[in-house]
Amino acid sequence: MNLGYEYFPVELGSFVEYRVDSIWHDQPAAAIDGIHDTLSYFLKEVIESEFIDAEDEMSLRVERYKRSTEAEEWRLVDIWFAKRRSSNAEKVEENVRYVKLAFPLNQAASWDLNALNAKEEWQTKYDSLFLERTIGENLFERTIMTVHRENKNLIDDEFAYELYAEGVGLIIRYERDLETQLNFDIDPVASNIRSGHEFYWEVIDYGVE
Repeated sequence: MNLGYEYFPVELGSFVEYRVDSIWHDQPAAAIDGIHDTLSYFLKEVIESEFIDAEDEMSLRVERYKRSTEAEEWRLVDIWFAKRRSSNAEKVEENVRYVKLAFPLNQAASWDLNALNAKEEWQTKYDSLFLERTIGENLFERTIMTVHRENKNLIDDEFAYELYAEGVGLIIRYERDLETQLNFDIDPVASNIRSGHEFYWEVIDYGVE
């Protein structure tokens, strides 16, 4: 049985670099010029150290660095935390704990992403397991995908997923949360979005420092 622990590495010094693209929408009516701001930057996450947490379990300190261009120096912007248990993988992002993966890997598994925080339930499932994928210039022989949110109706368009690679960890993260006009389905342009955001992380480098 493939437990899946290698999709959430815990080795000290492990890092992943991403290109991040985000769009924020604010257009209250089609006749009003709206705001559709796009921001791109680079993000690096490093497993810097390990420690015993309040539950007397081993946890990881994840340092997060940011830069606007590849020519700039990295600057530390945030500290997150992570933990890999025998039954799941957890990550604390901006002081909110999420259940990212469920072990052992099973196509039929489902769980609440927000089971360990106060947010509304986001039922999560494995969409695919062990597929080969090419992301940019990187070939990943075995990947798994989790889908966190699928909700689409006449005025809402919500979708979120994460992609993990064996021995690397998170390689893609995508979230879309939009309030839309009724005709967005047949004409998906920015002017038919009333508010919301989209963001996309894509791996560009990884390794151990």
